[in-house]
Amino acid sequence: MRILTWSTALAILLLPGAAPAGFWDSYTRFWDEKIEQVIDLDLYGASAQLPEGIFSFKVDWNDRVAAGRYGNHREKQPIVLPINFNGPDGSTMLALDLGASGRGGGITLQFSYGITDMLNFYIEVPLIYMNVEMRPKLRHLSPDAQMVINGFLPADYPHIQSEWFDESGRTTDRYLNEASEWLLNYLPRLGRPALISGGDYPPELGPGKAYHSGGAVLADMNLGFSWNFYRSSRWSGAFTPRVFLPTGNLADPNSSLTLGTGPELDRGVGSFGVSFTQDYDLRLFKYKHWVDVVVTGEFTYTYRFAGKRRYPDFPKPTPDGERLLDLLDPERQYFPDMSDLTGKTYKVIPGSSVQVMGSLSVSVLFFAFSASIGYGYNQEPEFHADRRFETMVRSLEMALAGHMELMKLTAGVNLLPFYIPLQITYQYERSIGGRNSIYFTDDHWLTIKGFLPTRV
Repeated sequence: MRILTWSTALAILLLPGAAPAGFWDSYTRFWDEKIEQVIDLDLYGASAQLPEGIFSFKVDWNDRVAAGRYGNHREKQPIVLPINFNGPDGSTMLALDLGASGRGGGITLQFSYGITDMLNFYIEVPLIYMNVEMRPKLRHLSPDAQMVINGFLPADYPHIQSEWFDESGRTTDRYLNEASEWLLNYLPRLGRPALISGGDYPPELGPGKAYHSGGAVLADMNLGFSWNFYRSSRWSGAFTPRVFLPTGNLADPNSSLTLGTGPELDRGVGSFGVSFTQDYDLRLFKYKHWVDVVVTGEFTYTYRFAGKRRYPDFPKPTPDGERLLDLLDPERQYFPDMSDLTGKTYKVIPGSSVQVMGSLSVSVLFFAFSASIGYGYNQEPEFHADRRFETMVRSLEMALAGHMELMKLTAGVNLLPFYIPLQITYQYERSIGGRNSIYFTDDHWLTIKGFLPTRV
């Protein structure tokens, strides 16, 4: 439970001056008394709790752009890897760029209450929004592949046009949308859900699918207690256990980015979870009520239990599709026949995740600044599913164990010196490395936190 040191407001709050009259006099006197009570607690760092009888609300706003993905060797890749099929001689027969991109963020509402000076209760309600596009592009189709596919197709089905490609098989810019639209409409004949929405599409984006949340939607809520089990003038520690509730919806399996069937992302995990955070603060330096320098270490562990999910509605490959797959994907790694799974469910155990964060914070009067370095790890989900489906999902490399390293810079101001019980904080977050994880750019956070005493 993070709270700026209230004692930074003391120097201004207790300055002598002409006392206001009437309501303003009563209002300022009320807050002066509350602040003096809090100053005696000497709160600092991430382990500080709301004082007894204080209610707090916090609103976090975030906006960011999904820029790509760190691969298994920490290299930067597209969000979803392209699908490539090679011929017996190693030359490219078909190259499909899945063209995933997106922007999103969220608004997180947190409500906290000081049961005692050392123990708080809180509930957190995350609302997220997202705008994700999947605009696949057929980048290459070799002349041999064009001839083979056309040879397999029924006479009444639209055929590939040679004018879409140059002599090497590279799709020309002029016909990129037309060729891509043909392939997306052809995918169900290979046993995969359609990757194209009906109707017209923006020419500058090309055919495909788009997912827009249409505003903020509920993700997984969590609630718990935070206990400041030890506090002295130099160091302080807190323990925060919590429970996650599966209140967020899962993506439509027929349009899921994780499954490679569309652009939609999960808004939740789909199962209950338990978690705890351990905070430790070490005060390096304090000068009266003017300057406070604190180093913070934070460790969080989360475990999410098993949850059920629905298989996509896989169409049965057509005879011409089967003949083509015998050439392109004889092992059926990308395109196994899974039409028998339609309507059935499978189980996923997301398992464990760990986050570690180290921060240096400096408070000067009613301003606060901090710099943080963090590391997060997610285990590989455990699938209890049909072997064909599990092989397909893992081949997309969207459900592997991974980690992320990031940096945070934060600046905040406490408005209590002006008798406004609000704290405003801006944070910039940047991915600096990782493996098998999506990285973001333009990652901005704005936090407004308010305080309200419930006891006079």
